[in-house]
Amino acid sequence: MSTVREESWQIKRRSDLCAGTSEPFADQEEIVTRLLFKEGEYVREDYRLGWWNEHDIDHGLSSWKSIFRVPPPPTEVVKKENAETLLRKLVAKEDADDINAIYILAVMLERKRILAEKDVQIREDQTKVRVYEHKKSGETFLIVDPELKLAEIEKVQDAVVGLLGGKPPKTETVYHFETVLHTLIEKYEKQLFPKRPIGGNDGIARKLAASFFALLAGKKNPYWEESNKVFNRLEDSEPWSPIVAAYRDLLERIPREIRFLGLEQPAFARQLEALAIKEPKELNEADVLSAFASDAPRVAELREKFLEAVRIAASQ
Repeated sequence: MSTVREESWQIKRRSDLCAGTSEPFADQEEIVTRLLFKEGEYVREDYRLGWWNEHDIDHGLSSWKSIFRVPPPPTEVVKKENAETLLRKLVAKEDADDINAIYILAVMLERKRILAEKDVQIREDQTKVRVYEHKKSGETFLIVDPELKLAEIEKVQDAVVGLLGGKPPKTETVYHFETVLHTLIEKYEKQLFPKRPIGGNDGIARKLAASFFALLAGKKNPYWEESNKVFNRLEDSEPWSPIVAAYRDLLERIPREIRFLGLEQPAFARQLEALAIKEPKELNEADVLSAFASDAPRVAELREKFLEAVRIAASQ
């Protein structure tokens, strides 16, 4: 049986046919939707208003009226991420770590009058599930309400801005991460940025990996400007352009993830803060890796890519 969270991430499409007569709805026809819970999952049924009024049927968990609109013809997919496309993407991922972001996105879409709240369900475990309907498509979105506090809402809103491609201000957690990385670069400076660089393709690969760490450490790192020039010089050359593009992607994603983890997990923020005050000789790499231990798939993926860059930079 699916869990409450999994159930609540489902999007229920509006039917084109009346559940009572099996006849298609007309454009602009008034319909009634009812929500049921059968065999461990939510079920949506749509009826013509006339048929609904003539038959005394159970209203289920909830029911509401709306206007059926014939779906518009498909249009070209817009590549730019927006709140609605991001909500659908996170729902499809079925990642429990996204529950707060999903809720905030639903609230944003409600304020934009794209979604309309139709009901609130309280499950046996007291989990609150908000029932939203998409005003144009008629789809039903079942969204868990994590009941965030005001301060938490503001933090998650900032994280969502980051997911939408915005540039929210850095959090203390990101600053601490940059400090830790800067300290590690200082500890292994001779290995990462030798006075006599290694030649050939191996040397370029190592230089790119080292430059990645310098850029990730922020503009205060003494090698930031030099590393940025390395990236700019090689980003249009073969075979290095895909590698530069992959590192640039990590430069966007890693701070965003660290920022989100710091907002959501105070223990993680405290670990980074404690590591950030250490001197190079005191900083233990195992402690840094331990701070980033996580079962979240997206964190594990970024951690592995980061470690691959370490292996390249440290190769002999």
